[in-house]
Amino acid sequence: MSVFNKQALSALKSTVPETKKHTILVVDDEPSNVMILEQLLQKDYEVLTAHDGQAALDCLNKLPDPNRVHLIITDQRMPRMTGLELLKASKHVVPHAKRIILTGYTDFEVVVQAINQEQVFRFMMKPFDRNEMREAVKSALEAYRASTQPENSVGYIVGRHPKLLHAMELVNKVADSDSPVLVLGETGTGKELVSRALYEHSSRCSKPYVVLHCSALPETLFESELFGHKRGAFTGAHSDRLGRIAQADGGTLFIDEVAEIPLVVQAKLLRFLQFGEFQRVGSDRVETVNVRVISATHQNIPQMIEDGTFRRDLYYRLNVVEINLPALRERKSDIALLAEFFLKKHWKRRGEGRLASDTLKILEHYDFPGNVRELSHIIERCCLLSESAIIGPNLLPPAVLSAYGRKLGHTEDGADSDSHPVKADIHFENLNNEVLKRVREEAKQRAADEVEKQFLSILMEENAQNVSAAARGADMQRSYLHRLLTKHGFKTS
Repeated sequence: MSVFNKQALSALKSTVPETKKHTILVVDDEPSNVMILEQLLQKDYEVLTAHDGQAALDCLNKLPDPNRVHLIITDQRMPRMTGLELLKASKHVVPHAKRIILTGYTDFEVVVQAINQEQVFRFMMKPFDRNEMREAVKSALEAYRASTQPENSVGYIVGRHPKLLHAMELVNKVADSDSPVLVLGETGTGKELVSRALYEHSSRCSKPYVVLHCSALPETLFESELFGHKRGAFTGAHSDRLGRIAQADGGTLFIDEVAEIPLVVQAKLLRFLQFGEFQRVGSDRVETVNVRVISATHQNIPQMIEDGTFRRDLYYRLNVVEINLPALRERKSDIALLAEFFLKKHWKRRGEGRLASDTLKILEHYDFPGNVRELSHIIERCCLLSESAIIGPNLLPPAVLSAYGRKLGHTEDGADSDSHPVKADIHFENLNNEVLKRVREEAKQRAADEVEKQFLSILMEENAQNVSAAARGADMQRSYLHRLLTKHGFKTS
């Protein structure tokens, strides 16, 4: 019997809550799988469910506005209609929706072929990992948003500074080529947005866009994640798995923080870039795919080459075109424009919110170590905490206020004569006692963190950088010490 959740459909006929701007249709003939996906996604998204392909089409056709469905997640093997048949039929109803297909190993060959034919965004092997599913959904919806932007925009990249416009000019010039691109810039400058812009404005935009976040991977998993593996290739390899390269066949692979890739894997990545060939871990078979590679990093690769931690030949292969993104402190004239953009994005109440002039002045004198991402988070915080439509400076984080206070102090003492003068024209009566209290607490925390970091440095030096020995010497659990070391940027093995 065709079934879909009428309660969710009824809700969509009225209004989708502002906190759930995306709607996902989940289709699977196994009720347990439907329940798992619904529970996994319903906190952040509006979820419709159907138990076969025909029921899914009925659900879409009964919606007053089917285009509210931005993503379809479907099983491949279902009675009456396969997942691929459903995706083909649903194109006429929701042409812009992204599509994720779930499949067992026995179906993956036909699904890989269908990625090019049916514009499947991504496929995932069953049983799927929940965290991997969340990331896939997030990536698919980001791709949906990017693909529905106006033609004269480049994703969500906002700004008019000459350095940024130069970078965007390069994006427009090379987007529709197959050449590798290396995107450089500090954390938070928008490297992944540039990668998506390159993808969305290329002839591969209807093919898969696959992301590999290298900074989140243990060293032992790099080769498997990139190239895939055969069953039994190593402990825990219970089934065959396609790597990110195979998943991206015909489309684009974005390697984020490429400088984190171990040297032994760099050699294999180089061969793939040169010949388009690779081997899965545990396999003797050479496979060939057609993938465009875009990579990014915030690290200084030329220095890493000198240090012997990155291959020079791989750098030249990745760096056919180099796009450098300026830090936000280098384009402060864009802060007002970006703040307005993020305010519209994060303001969830009736009417329009706006920044007080004092608030904007403080932001324009802040250096933003976290760049555009940090500005977005600051504006989001202000929108959540504001009790009126006007966002005053008292809602800014203590770190921003502290930095402004230090600049005022330097100016008054004449110790900062090389920088632009900061006028003390902010109405600090708006900064209530609670804010000043948070500023003091932050200062105390910074001091405590510095002491903690010095302690860890001495502890590791005394124990020859051995984490286990250091943990025993400090009488603490190894896992806890490892978290502390990671927090303070210590490299552990």
